[in-house]
Amino acid sequence: MNTAIYSPSGGSAGIGFAIPIDTVKYIVETLIRDGRVIRPIIGITYLQSKQAQALGISKGVLVLDVPADSPAYKAGMRGTQRTETGLIGIGDIIIKVAETSIDTEADLYKALEMYKPGDRVKVIVSRLEPNGNSFASKEVTLTIQLKASSTVAASVEYFRDVN
Repeated sequence: MNTAIYSPSGGSAGIGFAIPIDTVKYIVETLIRDGRVIRPIIGITYLQSKQAQALGISKGVLVLDVPADSPAYKAGMRGTQRTETGLIGIGDIIIKVAETSIDTEADLYKALEMYKPGDRVKVIVSRLEPNGNSFASKEVTLTIQLKASSTVAASVEYFRDVN
């Protein structure tokens, strides 16, 4: 479904923006059935892929923060932190959700869309662990019970008011 066009000339030529039809279909069916869209979340903030690449992270999603009340925190996920010496301690890097490999945040969203809030999902992270005078990357499997996010409910009220 086309949503917008960027046209420097004001005509019909330029860059078009669209939402994939599978996404539109899912959202419309869910809105009709439930009156709102609730998505499953693990409860983290992350660094966008382009920025993570500057740190040498070419695959996966770097976890920045894991709030104490989030499902990810309860499962043991670690966020990025500043060390006692002032350096940045890289947090967990999400590399897999169940059997789906995660290269970017878009992959993470797509993988989570296959589940519902309340489902338990295995998330594999790459974690840096001290190894003598250096660090070694270790894969850690966490089981996370997904939480509901109901941020789209306001749009339903808009459509009800318009009609």
